[in-house]
Amino acid sequence: MDQSHPAEAGPGAMWPDPASLWRAWWGALGLRAPLSGDVTQAIDTSLVRGIGNQLGFINIDTTAAGDPAVERRIVEEVASYGRQLGRLLDAVDVLIRRDTRGTLAPDDRRAIDELQTMRAEIDATKQRSAADHVDRLVSQIRTLRADPEANRAALRRIEDALEDR
Repeated sequence: MDQSHPAEAGPGAMWPDPASLWRAWWGALGLRAPLSGDVTQAIDTSLVRGIGNQLGFINIDTTAAGDPAVERRIVEEVASYGRQLGRLLDAVDVLIRRDTRGTLAPDDRRAIDELQTMRAEIDATKQRSAADHVDRLVSQIRTLRADPEANRAALRRIEDALEDR
C-alpha cells in the first residue's frame, strides 16, 4: 500500500514517521544532532574550575583524545590548542624560509602555500579581534568619562598606561 498519499490509500493509512525521515536525511548527509554521538562529559562538582575559571556545574568535553584526562591536562597546564598550532606554524615558517621551495614537487608547494594562507587568515582574524577589543575599550572609556568625578581613579590608570609607552 502506498503511504505517500494517505487519502488515496484508504482511511486506515498513516503518514511515514517524520522523525525517522529526519534521521534518515541527516544520516545521508553525515550530520549528527547535537549530543547525539560519542561525548566525553566531565561532571565537576565545583562551581568554578581552577585554571580556566569556567563557570558551571556540568562541563562537556568533546575531545577525541586517546586519554581525555591527559589531553585536558596538556591544554590546561601546557598550551591551548591555539598556542600549540601557533608554535607549529612558527616552526614550519622557519623551515619554509630556508628556501626549499625550488626543490619541492608541485603538490608539496601547494601544501605549503595552503598552510601559509591559513596562517595569514589566522593572523587577520587576530587583528580583527584586537580591533574589536579596541572599539569596546574606547566605548568603555567614553562611558567612564561621562562621570569623571566618580571614575577618576579608573581614568587616571588609563592615562598612566598610555604614558608608559
